[in-house]
Amino acid sequence: MPEFWLALLVKMTATAAVVVTATYAAERSGPFWGGLITSLPVAAGPAYVLLSLQADRDFVAASALASFVTTPASIVFVVVFARLAASRPLAVSLVAAIAAWFAAALPIAAVAWTPLTGTLLNAVVFWASFRATRRLAAKEIAAAAVRARWYDLPFRAFLVGSMVAGVVTASDAIGPLATGMATVFPITFMSFVVILMPRLGGPFAAVTLAKAIRAMVGFVVALLALHLGTLALGTTEGLVLGLATSLAYSVVMVLARRLGRA
Repeated sequence: MPEFWLALLVKMTATAAVVVTATYAAERSGPFWGGLITSLPVAAGPAYVLLSLQADRDFVAASALASFVTTPASIVFVVVFARLAASRPLAVSLVAAIAAWFAAALPIAAVAWTPLTGTLLNAVVFWASFRATRRLAAKEIAAAAVRARWYDLPFRAFLVGSMVAGVVTASDAIGPLATGMATVFPITFMSFVVILMPRLGGPFAAVTLAKAIRAMVGFVVALLALHLGTLALGTTEGLVLGLATSLAYSVVMVLARRLGRA
């Protein structure tokens, strides 16, 4: 038990550090990099690593499937926020996006999904989201110079670290479905935009999230790889396969961007 809590503390700290570093770099590198970085499994990944330390293979696989089919709700969150942020205050955009997440996630939780039906759901939602944000995603917008505030870094660290700790410690009580849903609750996007939008403005935040949707394809495929890999090979192998899938997709996106500019 002491070893678990030590591992939890280490993973919370590591996750918070990754998010702090990633968002700090993103606001200085433009919307493409911001969207790509925020779509990486910097919160869900450590949560699943910790979950694997206390749950069996079936629980981890079931949670990964729940995360896979709940990710469309996070896409809805991103679309709603991106469409509102350019012309609405942060509070209005964020509340509407969170409400949209619950409106999408609750019906999803009522259905018994399989990898096949979950893939079809993701395909439909991604297609609709691409169409809804295609103009925003095509834009390039420069990041303005900003002055850091003392609470920015602690705030980001607190949000993401709390999510990782909460998901893992509550998993025994809430079960694999709720664990999987909680793991992909858009806490990373929320912490990102709460800091980014007041600093760089609504239009920058909107374009960044529109580009993040394209990058989220890698995240959702990684969750499917985690589910299938865990069932077929084991928990450790599934985690490695999921991480490799996410990183490989990110590399493809970067290469495609560079070739497109060549």
